[in-house]
Amino acid sequence: MKNGIKQVKFQLLETYIMNDNPFTCPHCGSRCEEIASFYHTRSKSGIQECLNNKCKYVCIEEEDEYFINLWEIN
Repeated sequence: MKNGIKQVKFQLLETYIMNDNPFTCPHCGSRCEEIASFYHTRSKSGIQECLNNKCKYVCIEEEDEYFINLWEIN
């Protein structure tokens, strides 16, 4: 801590497209658990965490249409 202020480092999360199967970890293949939901917002996404204690990878799962509109893919 510097001057009594705790510094926090942020890391951008990778984003993956949602499909109709339960989300699995892109690193180890284990099931993931949704730890935050933003499906009620314009982003239509959720934050997922790997349930494997050795991995614990965190990423974003996003609905297809939002991704297509965001990048203007036709």
